[in-house]
Amino acid sequence: MPYSYKEIEKKLLKLWYKIVRQNWSHVIFCKWDMLFPVPKHSWKDISIWIENKIIKNIWIYKEDFKNL
Repeated sequence: MPYSYKEIEKKLLKLWYKIVRQNWSHVIFCKWDMLFPVPKHSWKDISIWIENKIIKNIWIYKEDFKNL
């Protein structure tokens, strides 16, 4: 099930990630020295492939991320 940007944002903020800046249609999140972009497109959901990349970047299990 693909997530919208708002759902991803809520989950990342619960995990203490901060929004550093926004560059066009991507929002840059940060925790300590790790930065990664998340696409912010209001007209479509984030793809499964990008969702998996985000989960891999934050070092969390997929099931734990879904349960946040």
